[in-house]
Amino acid sequence: MEMSNFIVIGENIHCTRIIKLGGKHTVELPDGHGVAFKYQGEDRVLAIPNNWGKISPAFNDGKIKHVALAIYQVREGSGDERKTAEDYLLWAADRQIDAGAHFLDVNVDEYSNDPAERTEVMRWVVEFLSQRFEKPLSIDSSSVETLSAGLEACGKKVSSPMVNSVSLERSECIDAIVQFDAHAVVGATGREKMPSDLAERMANFDEIVSMLDTASVPREKMHLDPLVMPVSTDPMNGRILLEAISEAKNRFEGVHLTGGFSNVSFGMPHRKLLNMVFVRLCAEAGADSGIIDPVVMPVTAIAELDTESEPYRLARDFLLGDDMYGMEFIAAHRQGKLG
Repeated sequence: MEMSNFIVIGENIHCTRIIKLGGKHTVELPDGHGVAFKYQGEDRVLAIPNNWGKISPAFNDGKIKHVALAIYQVREGSGDERKTAEDYLLWAADRQIDAGAHFLDVNVDEYSNDPAERTEVMRWVVEFLSQRFEKPLSIDSSSVETLSAGLEACGKKVSSPMVNSVSLERSECIDAIVQFDAHAVVGATGREKMPSDLAERMANFDEIVSMLDTASVPREKMHLDPLVMPVSTDPMNGRILLEAISEAKNRFEGVHLTGGFSNVSFGMPHRKLLNMVFVRLCAEAGADSGIIDPVVMPVTAIAELDTESEPYRLARDFLLGDDMYGMEFIAAHRQGKLG
């Protein structure tokens, strides 16, 4: 399948991102633990402070929010710790770019519960990346104030940034999109609730796209997101999303179709297999953009999936709702048939 024009919004510069304590990415140190990485050919370790469990409670459950950790060490660490943490952020961005990301999605919402601190951290991260890379950034936040601060901090030498996201619920973001000549992830969220079916998604798209058209936002800068829901909560969520992509592609000329496609596999085993198959199914339905981690799921590998293989068939049937509740898929997982 041809996917060379697929626009990748690399999703890994997020304070939500977690690695497991004791997993392959962590090492034991004489006085604690660290996150191992290799930057510019050198093995490095991002040290975890002894009080990290108080700062990031997820650590007490064996979960390391590694991007948040790097930002913290830049802001609060000593000289060597600060340099290592800066290199960790550069390494994380380099990997996304080398794997084919067209935008780097930046989200710091879970760094702090303090809105003012979140905004300050977003501004710093965006300035840090914009000064070192020419790849445009996708500014991702639930707070319009934090989002605006990120857009303002984007380097002038970098091409149009992206807003992630605008919707009827967040129509006030339209002014920022126009001001910064930004691309935009355009969500199908309604003013008061999430859409429950295809009709609600299309009705919400009709209205928000009309508002963007009125504001003279070019269609080629709109990346419509029909909102991916897990198949673990409703086995028809995958099929509904594919129908929404196809319908939106036909209805809104000139737009891109995108989505946070890895959401589809929450709560399920073999998430990478499900995610890769789902991205391919979405591309076949008309999606030409995606909020994905290209290091884990390279677009070239998605395009080259063996559609005749048993794992592909099992994943596809589950995602399309033909394997209701994934009974066959889960059985194959337990029997070791999915690789």
